[in-house]
Amino acid sequence: MKSMFSHFSKKWLSILLAVLMVTTMIPLSAISAYAFSVTPGQTVDSEYGGAYVGYDGLKYPVGENHYALRYKADGTTYIEPSRIGTRRTKLNIVKDGVKRQALCIEYGVDIIRGKDTYVSANGENSAYFNMLPMTARRGILLACVYGWHPGKALPIDGINEDDYSLATQEIIWEYQQGIRISPTARMNNGNIRADQFYDEIKDRPAELAYNWILSKMAIHAAIPSFATSNRDNAQTHTLKYDHNTGKYSATLPDTNNIGIDISTINGSGISVTRNGNNYTFTADAPLDRAIVVEYKKNIDLYGEEFLIWGNVGNQTMITGVSDPIRFYLAFDTEANGAARIIKTSEDGKVDGITFRIQGEGVDQTVKTANGGVFQLDNLKPGAYTVTETEYEQYESQEVRRITVVSGQVTTVTFSNTLRRGDLTVKKTAEDGFVEGLKFRLSGTSLSGIEVNEYAVTDKNGVATFKDVLIGTGYTIEEVDTPTRYVVPDKQTAAVEWNKVTNKFFDNVLKKFNVTVTKSDRRTGLPQGDASLAGAKYGIYKGNQLIDTYSTDANGSFTTKYYICGDDWTIREISPSEGYLINTESLHIGAETKLYTVEYNIAMPLDSYEDIIKGKIAIIKHCDDGSTKIETPEVGAEFEVYLKAAGSYENAEETERDILVCDENGFAETQDLPYGTYTVRQTKGWEGKELLEPFNVYVSEDGKIYRFLINNAPYEALIEIVKKDAETGKVIPAAGIGFKVRNADTGEYIVQHINYPTPVDIDTYYTDVSGKLMMPEELPYGNYEIIEQCTAYGYVLDSAPIAFKVTGEKIVVTVEKFNMPQKGIIRITKSGEIFFSAAETDGVYSLVFADKNLAGATYEITAAEDIITPDGTLRYAKGTVVDTVITDESGNAASKPLYLGKYTVRETKAPYGMVLNSTPKTVELTYAGETVKLTETAAEFYNERQKASLSLAKILGKDENFNIGDNGEILSVQFGLYAAEDLFAADGSFVPKDGLLEIANCDENGNITFKTDILVGAKLYVKEIATDSHYILSDEKYPVTFEYAGQDTVLVEIKANGGEAIKNDILYGSVKGLKIDRETEKPVVGAKFGLFRSDETEFTAENALLIAESGEDGVFLFENVPYGNWLIKELQPADGYLANEEIYPVRISENGQTVGITVVNDRIPEIGTKAAVNGEKTATAEGDITIEDTVSYKHLIPGKAYTIKGILMDMATGKAFLVDGKELTSEVTFTPEESCGEVTVRFTFGGSKITKQTDLVVFERLYRDGTELAAHANIEDDGQTVTLVPPQPDIPQTGDNSNLGFWIGLGSVALGGVIACIIMYCKRKKDEDDE
Repeated sequence: MKSMFSHFSKKWLSILLAVLMVTTMIPLSAISAYAFSVTPGQTVDSEYGGAYVGYDGLKYPVGENHYALRYKADGTTYIEPSRIGTRRTKLNIVKDGVKRQALCIEYGVDIIRGKDTYVSANGENSAYFNMLPMTARRGILLACVYGWHPGKALPIDGINEDDYSLATQEIIWEYQQGIRISPTARMNNGNIRADQFYDEIKDRPAELAYNWILSKMAIHAAIPSFATSNRDNAQTHTLKYDHNTGKYSATLPDTNNIGIDISTINGSGISVTRNGNNYTFTADAPLDRAIVVEYKKNIDLYGEEFLIWGNVGNQTMITGVSDPIRFYLAFDTEANGAARIIKTSEDGKVDGITFRIQGEGVDQTVKTANGGVFQLDNLKPGAYTVTETEYEQYESQEVRRITVVSGQVTTVTFSNTLRRGDLTVKKTAEDGFVEGLKFRLSGTSLSGIEVNEYAVTDKNGVATFKDVLIGTGYTIEEVDTPTRYVVPDKQTAAVEWNKVTNKFFDNVLKKFNVTVTKSDRRTGLPQGDASLAGAKYGIYKGNQLIDTYSTDANGSFTTKYYICGDDWTIREISPSEGYLINTESLHIGAETKLYTVEYNIAMPLDSYEDIIKGKIAIIKHCDDGSTKIETPEVGAEFEVYLKAAGSYENAEETERDILVCDENGFAETQDLPYGTYTVRQTKGWEGKELLEPFNVYVSEDGKIYRFLINNAPYEALIEIVKKDAETGKVIPAAGIGFKVRNADTGEYIVQHINYPTPVDIDTYYTDVSGKLMMPEELPYGNYEIIEQCTAYGYVLDSAPIAFKVTGEKIVVTVEKFNMPQKGIIRITKSGEIFFSAAETDGVYSLVFADKNLAGATYEITAAEDIITPDGTLRYAKGTVVDTVITDESGNAASKPLYLGKYTVRETKAPYGMVLNSTPKTVELTYAGETVKLTETAAEFYNERQKASLSLAKILGKDENFNIGDNGEILSVQFGLYAAEDLFAADGSFVPKDGLLEIANCDENGNITFKTDILVGAKLYVKEIATDSHYILSDEKYPVTFEYAGQDTVLVEIKANGGEAIKNDILYGSVKGLKIDRETEKPVVGAKFGLFRSDETEFTAENALLIAESGEDGVFLFENVPYGNWLIKELQPADGYLANEEIYPVRISENGQTVGITVVNDRIPEIGTKAAVNGEKTATAEGDITIEDTVSYKHLIPGKAYTIKGILMDMATGKAFLVDGKELTSEVTFTPEESCGEVTVRFTFGGSKITKQTDLVVFERLYRDGTELAAHANIEDDGQTVTLVPPQPDIPQTGDNSNLGFWIGLGSVALGGVIACIIMYCKRKKDEDDE
């Protein structure tokens, strides 16, 4: 029996011990392996789970001397000892029999076990969770991110799920109990030691998980260096425009090296990408205002939604996960833009070109590089002008106006066109032929480009070289000059930009003269009465008689100069006295190819002449003729000799002869040279008288002068005289030809001459006297003469002139009258007119072109004595012969004028033109006998009267703000505008208010406009840009270019009557309002200073202006110039803290008032009320907690404050010491209202109080380490509590958590049972032994 029982006892004892061991060693995983999905509003059961058993197989005991921070319903807290079990146990929530472990966030409070005991809520909707300080809530959530969750994989080796879970739980308690404020720092909170929980896991596997979680939390808690965790303090980052992508972006380096992708919590339109530690933020469009964007890290959150499981008055639990790390960035898009200059050029030279950029306070000179590109960044949005520096070889560039847009690059392209000009060659020629002549322009342009161009004259004699590169060393020359002209000298030419260079080439005809010498063909000297003088020669161009000349006493003459040619001849028109006409045509060597200069002497010509010879024949009758019977006187002798010799003996053999009559009474001399011969009878019949000597004029070659004594019929010699039809004077011109016609028969009269050869002639020519005598008499009858050719300078008149031979006159004289040829001088007037209006980029230009002009008046005066060939002085030299005015076509014509040289002089210029004072000489030359009215031409060109428009500019100065002496004048620009529509000849026009030019002030404030102004134009100038510190005036200053008369070339016009145009400084004001942050009421007496934007020392001495807030809280800075300024409080009002904030302001408009509101905080005040459990007197037993309720006012909501307290012994006035140490406490809090209360707790062992002690709490308030207020009155009852030593009393046990009690009770009971069994077995054994 004994053996059996002993066996039985041992068996059951073993079973019981095994059960006990198994029970105590069931791991947490056994009850947490199953879970269910959780959702907000869900109701569950609750229960305790098993104990935490580590990876090392050991449970985790609860440490000693634990205290717990407890929360009241109103959110106030207190600390009391925590009486809990001996080991850490899990908490479960149960749904439909499925268990799930939850985590505790209310340490020291029991759960309520049972059915439907807990309801879940979202963390944001949990009153208890939101009662926790921000650092606690944030730490709990962060611990959940990296801590344990059901089913989550273990992060490291050497731990199990219980280790992981407990480490998570204890970190949560550290935050909830206020002994941890960050992953890297623990601290005491009153009686709650910093290591209260850590000691439980120290050197255990859970410590590994604990440290791993905190390390991850520390990393995760770190935010990018460019972000802030406070929305209100978010740093603003500017997104800049990228012209390559068309988007706005900023790349920010993270010096904290978090190395995790991030994303926005809510959509902001700003995307983010990461490359290593560089984060790029991008917006597709510019932001209209600065925005704050909330970001989070992109990490995988293992677990469901973060839920709070609560039951009022009992433990609060949590499940799930939520990332608490939020950080903030503020963004705006860059306020500034950029301007990019792109340069192209006709010659490819684009680098090193200088530009000036002006506007919005910028005046900067830059140069292109890298292929003609320059970009100027960081420009304020607004209007700018870009001006290219003038380069001599390029056309001037218009000033470009650009608008810089925020965050964008405004591109402006300048294309350099090489400056060009035109060169015209005005060709004149002596013969009037000006079309088709070729010119060559050669040389090197200013830009270094070789020029070699050709142009041919048009019908007006103008050769135009268009768009020639400007240069100064060009050569212009005529090429392929016709040989009739002297090749003109080359000329140098300068081609100027936008101008027409005029060059004049006159083609001078090559000319010649020739000397002709007349001599007797036989003797060389004249014979008889003949003379070499007076022979009339004609010089012929082809068959046209051009001029006549007479030989001098030596038989010679020299012609004037004539135009060279190959068909010039000399012909004798009438011989000198006694000579036959020489019909030989003498060719003149005047070919143009023979000569190179203008005046040339042709080879002399010799004209050999034959003397006129005749015979004298006598038929001597001795009757008187009355008998009608002729009786020859045979043997009658006569001496015939040259009368000039005086006697027969003195005469030359060839000039004398002896005549002896034959049987017929006839006798005939030898050929006698021309002259008057005396016939003297020397012998006759006896008884007969000798004939009285008589003279015979031998004047016709081969003629026999017969003398008969008988009666002749009625006959008369016919003399024809050429006369001027206007003056009636004889025209002394040889070679005028006539025919004589018998009016009765209609037959032309043909007479016979024997010299130089016998010939019958029907045309009779005048000699140099303008007269002619027909060789033979005409018998009685009716006749008429018909002119065949007329005199030089006269118009041929072929109308017959009738006459009669009646016997009444021996010589009948017939007169022929001719009109002198006349001519017209045609005048053409041209000059520049406003031809067209052109517009480029909003700027108009006036285009001028040459056109004919009306209204020019010219006087025509005789340039020489104008004498017609009849010897009449028609106009004396200098006589005004006509006055003409050009018509609408620009032409004028004189009245008919006599041939000759005239001077044409302009006496009145057309409106708007400068008088052309250079006279021109023209010549009316003979155009041939068939032309009644010839003409010549003269062209005149007038320069436009031009104007120089200028203005003077001055700027106001402000010495206090140093404005006006810093080159501000260089930013001033004026525009030149049309005050009315300006119409051009082609119908285009510059509209009213059309912009003609933009010009900049120089350093002296002067502007001279370059626009070529039209006479009569009404314009105005207006300021379009000024330095940003000045008021931009919109006043228009009228300008009228009035014609100043024809003698003025340039009119000086000064805008504003020559008075300087002044700009006043742009002033605004800053009106500030000083208010109390709490009451928003005005604050009086605060002093403020206005400073420059770059000021760093904000003192009264450095302030530009100082103002003080008045009764209404307003302070005012007046006359603040344009620009950015800083305002800072210099001295706070009484009772207020200094405001260290700096307020930037900007004045951008005249008269602008910028308003700012400056909020001041009153100096904080605190009061304290100390108590122990609400009582001023307490018994010092156990741990004593003195709660000092600190009331405060005038704090800034949302700012962190710290209250530091110390316990003072009223009796000694010194700090109360516990174990030799001062007893202190501090609380950091962030008020939501400016007034409120916060509790500071002081906990210590009551055993230190051995007698009644009055303890006074001294408190001090700090913000950012600066003491703001203090309450330290040793005699203040409110700050005082009285502690008395304890009286004997019954100890109290237990707390609100019964878990430890029941576990302990169960263990005692179980131990008792086991002890009873052992004792029973032992007794039985003893009994058996007995």
